[in-house]
Amino acid sequence: MSDASSRSPTPTADEALHTTLDMPFEDAVPFVQIEHELADFETVRVTRLDQMIAGMLGHDDVERTALIVVCHPEIAHDALQIDPTLAGMLPCTTTVYERAADDRVHVHHVSATKAIRDLGCAPADSDEAVEDLVTKTGELMAVVWANIEEHGQK
Repeated sequence: MSDASSRSPTPTADEALHTTLDMPFEDAVPFVQIEHELADFETVRVTRLDQMIAGMLGHDDVERTALIVVCHPEIAHDALQIDPTLAGMLPCTTTVYERAADDRVHVHHVSATKAIRDLGCAPADSDEAVEDLVTKTGELMAVVWANIEEHGQK
């Protein structure tokens, strides 16, 4: 049995986007959501994980954590063109959370399309199309991330 901490991260995990914001959590969640929407991502759902866990399990030990679930029509279209089953790997999710160890609000995004690539979810003959999808997603998310980092500081 191998130790998970000794494994090298996949490109999906290694290339995840992370930043911190200098604003209250209550302001950060809608701010990050709007930055996605300004780049033509549609908000599918915003969910407060901490509240869901507290409400359903009674645990009040989870730090404030929100999931911002979004989908970009071009990414969705291209994924469906590769294989309709890839829709199960969509949409994209960005997490906004706090840590007791610091006074910052963290924003983290793991690429769904890189996960599609790294997990081998697409048909074997679609490597080029998947790489194109990863590239397009990266370009679109780079705009979102640049704006979050530029406008998320005091």
